[in-house]
Amino acid sequence: MMEKTTAIILAGGKSQRMGTDKGFLDLNGKPFIKHICDALEPIVESNILIISGNKEYDAFGYTRVEDIIENKGPVGGLYAALSASKTKINLVLSVDVPLVSTELLKWLIANHNSTNMITQTKVGDKTNPLIAVYDRSMKSVFGEHLNGNQLKLIKVIEDIKHQTLVVPEKWNDQVQNINTQEQYQNLIK
Repeated sequence: MMEKTTAIILAGGKSQRMGTDKGFLDLNGKPFIKHICDALEPIVESNILIISGNKEYDAFGYTRVEDIIENKGPVGGLYAALSASKTKINLVLSVDVPLVSTELLKWLIANHNSTNMITQTKVGDKTNPLIAVYDRSMKSVFGEHLNGNQLKLIKVIEDIKHQTLVVPEKWNDQVQNINTQEQYQNLIK
């Protein structure tokens, strides 16, 4: 049996390159956020936290958490998320990965070594700390970085015990981030 897990979806970005909130972009008749939640529910049921100041996310019926300290990027979002989480294991996803599957996420959790604070994914030479498992104790580390205004997530991860898992090739397309209109148009073709 899988240890109780909280899913965290970071949806608080400014979406400057996309020009609109990515979580509400349509893919096959459903918004990105719904695709992600559908992949998460078999693992965490309704234990999903959406990190966003956008009240429109309330319509999906999950707990929405606002940043404790605004405009601090993923470090601030993760601090708020881990402050709200009640579980040791937290499955973290950005809102711009609508192709992610339950199968990939179960693989990620199953391969997470609990001696690590973070288990992130990697495809090719690109690591993805926003398709990852985070230990709730990372909250204090994020708090320290926020206090020092150190907001680069990659730098936070470098300083702690972590692991990086190479995503099996069959799932490579699932971890692509849809950040620009061009990427979105290619996705919906």
